[in-house]
Amino acid sequence: MKKNWTWESIVDVLIQEFQENMYKKGDKMPSENKMAVRFGVTRTEIRKAYERLKELGYVYAMQGYGSFFSGRRDKIRLSMADRSFSSKMAALNLSYETQNMGCQMLRGDSLIHTMLGVEFEEPIYKITRLRILDGEPAAIHISYMAEDLFPCIQEDGASVTSVYDYIHNCGYSNLHTENRQLTVSSLSKKERALLQIKGYAPSLVLTCRCITLPAGTVVEVARTIYRSDKFIFEI
Repeated sequence: MKKNWTWESIVDVLIQEFQENMYKKGDKMPSENKMAVRFGVTRTEIRKAYERLKELGYVYAMQGYGSFFSGRRDKIRLSMADRSFSSKMAALNLSYETQNMGCQMLRGDSLIHTMLGVEFEEPIYKITRLRILDGEPAAIHISYMAEDLFPCIQEDGASVTSVYDYIHNCGYSNLHTENRQLTVSSLSKKERALLQIKGYAPSLVLTCRCITLPAGTVVEVARTIYRSDKFIFEI
């Protein structure tokens, strides 16, 4: 039975071929016409596939010459140990930076209030950070924290780049992560813009709570959106 190829499935096949060393760094990719014949699709589908591979960093284009393989990209093995993202990246000797994208006060979000274990009237602050690896956006970290536990968060929130360090600096130690949930989700328009992804792209979303031991005080609810093409999780 003939397979009905889409540009998404073509991307999957080509990435698999990259991982199997079927191309060498700098190799010229087959033309759109040749790829269209191979997969039995229109050039438009191949053009979309090549654009996606460019976004992922596997392919680059030289005007007038075609598209070329950038080289094999191995995914980063990310441990779920109770350490800050920054310390994990430093341990892997990776070039990274964090940009604070803003701090916003929330009211009436019953789910977040319930997860934090605070009254619905209690102000909650949402701190968003963008993680950049080797010059490319790789993850969006969102932290929800109660003003009752962090009375200066309204003033501090817009400058925080490591919530893990901020929690420690506020006097909370012996931190533990619980209720980890890892799901696959599509990106919203805003998330695609932050991660500089134009087309459809599944992401890995990690949701968890950070508590203090032995008291069990919930100091943070975190939601982290990872580009699925960059990470492998070690649970």
